[in-house]
Amino acid sequence: MSKFEKCILLLILISLWFSKTQAQEIADVRPPILPIRYLENYGFLKDSSKATAPFDTIKFIRLNAEGSSYVSFGGELRSFYESIHNRQDEGEGFLLTRLMAHADLHLGNRFRFFVQPASGFELFKETPARVIDRDELFLLNLFADYKFIDTGSESLTARLGRQELNYGRGRMVTIREGPNVRHYWEGIKLIYETSRWKVDGFLTKYGNNQPGVLDNPILDSEETFLGVYAQSNTAEILDSNIDLHYFGFIDEISQFFNAEGEETRHSLGLRLYNIKGKWDYDVEAIGQFGTVGESNIAAFGFYGETGYTFYPKASITKRIGLKVDYFTGDRDSTDTKLNSFNPMYPRQGYYRGAGALYASNFWDIHPSFTIAKENDFNLLVDWAWYWRTSVEDGLYIGGNGMPLLEPDGLEKEFLGSQLNFQLTYTFNPYMSSTINYSRFYSGGFVRDNPTPMEISDFLNLTFLFRF
Repeated sequence: MSKFEKCILLLILISLWFSKTQAQEIADVRPPILPIRYLENYGFLKDSSKATAPFDTIKFIRLNAEGSSYVSFGGELRSFYESIHNRQDEGEGFLLTRLMAHADLHLGNRFRFFVQPASGFELFKETPARVIDRDELFLLNLFADYKFIDTGSESLTARLGRQELNYGRGRMVTIREGPNVRHYWEGIKLIYETSRWKVDGFLTKYGNNQPGVLDNPILDSEETFLGVYAQSNTAEILDSNIDLHYFGFIDEISQFFNAEGEETRHSLGLRLYNIKGKWDYDVEAIGQFGTVGESNIAAFGFYGETGYTFYPKASITKRIGLKVDYFTGDRDSTDTKLNSFNPMYPRQGYYRGAGALYASNFWDIHPSFTIAKENDFNLLVDWAWYWRTSVEDGLYIGGNGMPLLEPDGLEKEFLGSQLNFQLTYTFNPYMSSTINYSRFYSGGFVRDNPTPMEISDFLNLTFLFRF
């Protein structure tokens, strides 16, 4: 057994060390471990009587008598086995592994320093490694905070450095959790908070990953990203929680089927969401304008989701849901307008078997059923149907929206449907596992397109350990 395999086995044994009962007691009284680790706050461990969990000795290491200065450590191991097959039963399986560690230093109530190195690599893959899956060692987060205002009722913080961004449901800006290498940005962010509102303003360059050791360039990217994101969870406006945002996106080299060149795109968005008894809803509308080369942008995107949960206070809950999404595509390939929607840095989730369709030029209907037990298991079954919104535009793929299937004069709108099963089991607050199977049934546009897209079956198994 190699040293690497021994380390993985040791982490698994540590996580299984305490029973499910103990884990449930901890989960009931502690904040959860989050995907974005800098959002965690272990200042409550200043009261030593609350240090009851296995890793609390490294979660709050006191640096002064008052406990206002402290350092916190943590880490993550994620192994992700992926198998992809086409209709001729040809395919490949490979293993993606990601390791991360972090240190969070607080010096008094105003200064904070956060660093998070990460490593992503793949095994058993026959085709060349993707940029989003391989980076031997890089700094995912490296930033300093200074709190200018901290009155208890409001605060103003400046953050400078390399950092992850995630807003709303991750429809436009997210960390890209699926692949090994997550999104990051470099720049400055101002964070203003009151009891009713949280407002972020930021100016950044997108991170540029390289496969080696600490070889990612600094502030060297073709993409500039800036914006303002405001959110209120008081439900005082339209009886809903509300998010408002402006995003500015500049890409020196951008390519669509009907336009190419430097892209300057502005996005204005509104999101309304809430839970009303057994019903929940989450809707978001985004309008876009700007230019790509010589073309003027006029695009629109809509995300809609609602659900009904039977007996929400029961130990095992059941929910039926429905999602409807709409993203404009270019309506006329001969004019100087571009109607192709650009979600910029979205979460993946549309037809994952081909690497995730980009949210542009399609609409979908997406019913689902979920049965879950909190801190135990979650089973999701869903089926989605996809159609093109414009026959003058094609399909885009991946996290950067590369052109995939050309329009090629095809008048067919139906893209296909995807059946998906996903089961997540939570062993304890530190360890979980997910198995996901998807099958894509091609529609006329996909089948008849001269560019082959034959992937039909997608299976993955994820093991996740965080502390």
